[in-house]
Amino acid sequence: MPTILRETYPTAKKEHRCEFCCEKIAIGQKYVRQTNVYDGTIDDFVTHQECKEVAHELRMYDDCDDLGLDGESFRENLNAYVYANHYDEHTDDVYTSWQLNHYEIAKKVLKELKTEN
Repeated sequence: MPTILRETYPTAKKEHRCEFCCEKIAIGQKYVRQTNVYDGTIDDFVTHQECKEVAHELRMYDDCDDLGLDGESFRENLNAYVYANHYDEHTDDVYTSWQLNHYEIAKKVLKELKTEN
């Protein structure tokens, strides 16, 4: 697993790409910036706060390998949650209200989980 050297919550001064959902982090939006070291290499990891939160809520880190959670695994886990909880047998697909980009899905899942608790 990478070692977290620092984690900050800055406001974006320029556009970034979330490494979990691959969607845009807009200028003016608060986000998570982690500085990690793995195998002697220091690297920054940026993500939406909601993406980081939903990864923890859905326990996505539990089955990670040495590299930690990557964007592909994050998106697969998010899709699996949506298929398990919002599948429409009549259309043989997820409900149209859940056919969104991964950032919008992450926000919707968080809202749903908070409503359940």
